[in-house]
Amino acid sequence: MTEVKLIDTHAHLDFPELCPRITDVLSDAKKNKVTDVVTISTHLDKINTIIDLSKQYSEIFFTVGVHPNNAHKDSNYKNGNMMIDISKNNKCVGIGEGGLDYFYSMEFVDYQKESFITQINVARDTKLPLIIHSRNADKDMIDILTSEFKNGSFKAILHCFSSGSELAKCGLDLNFFISFSGIVTFNSAKQIQEIAKDVPLDKILIETDSPYLSPSPYRGSINEPKNCFYTAKFISELKNIEFEEFAENTYRNSLNIYQKIRQWKTNEN
Repeated sequence: MTEVKLIDTHAHLDFPELCPRITDVLSDAKKNKVTDVVTISTHLDKINTIIDLSKQYSEIFFTVGVHPNNAHKDSNYKNGNMMIDISKNNKCVGIGEGGLDYFYSMEFVDYQKESFITQINVARDTKLPLIIHSRNADKDMIDILTSEFKNGSFKAILHCFSSGSELAKCGLDLNFFISFSGIVTFNSAKQIQEIAKDVPLDKILIETDSPYLSPSPYRGSINEPKNCFYTAKFISELKNIEFEEFAENTYRNSLNIYQKIRQWKTNEN
């Protein structure tokens, strides 16, 4: 039997719920077969914390980018040259999370779009995957992705997928990966579960988006990378395949999209 290995493709280890006890968080993750964690940049003005975490722990990798809700607050929200420079770090494996978020307000949409298109250009230039955040913005997201893709292809992940089937189809048509968080385990997430069933095995990823969105039955508690195990288990049952087979596929997919993790592991060995 293949040894089960999982990668948490999207977490926020620098957040105060996790960072002060990071050693325990990583130890608990390993007990649940989570071997590596990608900690995601949300704010370029604060990126040194995640760079330092990646230096201290071999199993932590990071991305460079600006979350849409921070675009209007971040002095470097469209500083593509800065992102390119940071991306040269061996542990920097992706660009983002950039995107559109209309959930709270439409006030800063222009900042979000500028920042997002900057990050698309950086992903295209560096050939690193773009981590896409999309909430309540499916139509604009589809429009930007399809028009930008015509300007030159880029690799991407639709992270923490909680959108509609049209955005899922758009992502798959562009050869993107789709990543599911603990949301997929919620009783209220029937549409997302149907989409997860339909995503091909070679295009699916798992994540926690910790410290948020703990999967059932841990909903309401602080989420941690260890909980990837339960999301993976749920989706394997949803897709009616053996857990070991599903885990093997998501692990392979994680290394296929985050190729610098594969390179790092090869050099380590």
